[in-house]
Amino acid sequence: MLNVGAVRNPFLVLDYDMRDPAVLQAPGGGYHLFYTRVTHEVQEGDTWTRSKNWKVAQVFTPDFVEFRDDREIFSNGFASPGDPVHWHGRLLLPFQSYPVQPNRLCYAVGSEDGKTWEAPTHFLDEARALKWNLDGRLIDPSFVVCGDTLHCFFVGSQGLVAGARANLLGHATTQDPELLSWTIHSVDVPLMGITPEAPDGVENVMILPRGGEWMMIFSEGLHAQHLAWASSPDLHHWKREGYITIPRQSWMARKYGAPFVWQEEGRWFMVLMGEENGASPALLRNGTYHTRFGLLHSSDGLNWTLCPE
Repeated sequence: MLNVGAVRNPFLVLDYDMRDPAVLQAPGGGYHLFYTRVTHEVQEGDTWTRSKNWKVAQVFTPDFVEFRDDREIFSNGFASPGDPVHWHGRLLLPFQSYPVQPNRLCYAVGSEDGKTWEAPTHFLDEARALKWNLDGRLIDPSFVVCGDTLHCFFVGSQGLVAGARANLLGHATTQDPELLSWTIHSVDVPLMGITPEAPDGVENVMILPRGGEWMMIFSEGLHAQHLAWASSPDLHHWKREGYITIPRQSWMARKYGAPFVWQEEGRWFMVLMGEENGASPALLRNGTYHTRFGLLHSSDGLNWTLCPE
């Protein structure tokens, strides 16, 4: 099992922004860490809107202390890798096209060892037309396999209301090995969205079994982002249970979110994205801050301990 005593936060520091972590345990030991790599050019006007600045990358680590083989695994214009799952004998990695509209859900088929990936395939485009998804955007896919059913939780947007956008959660299922035929369960209303705790919605959901039910850990809010959790007996009906309180460290002093959670030998682990307060002039000109990753661990999925800085 992962030796958290050797890990120091932030556990990986690179020259560009890292967002949206995801983890796959490698068959021979160690971990593949997937993330969104965001590069910023110093030229005036080169902003978040350019596809060339957005890539999905992958790096291998045996222990979250040493890292090797850091590389981009698709062409430009993709982001937000989700939880890899095995479906009908294939390893699937969900993610999205970004930032050029329309944002679309994608998946790629990987080799059994998780080292190589085929070209992206779009799926579930019909969810762009849901009446609550006023922006017609699809982001942050999360897969859950339960029996003979593959669940996909995804995020759409209500569009600008009173000058603000809210992200809303949708839900669809399939039994199709090729992911072509889907049943959307959130046709009329989103599964989750605007609440007093998060007037601008939710994103980046993770779903795992816990105590005979299902537990969802997610980013709540956009501007005042924090973590929250919900429970479900069946993956269809969800109850928001409350906040997950995380102590602050310097690498996450401004903001944190985009949790990726997994279970290993009875323990829970989380990679969390944080934004520090300091930023270079180039990053400030592009309206962003440095993002880094930290590691947390838990015995129950609710009470989390940060690895030390």
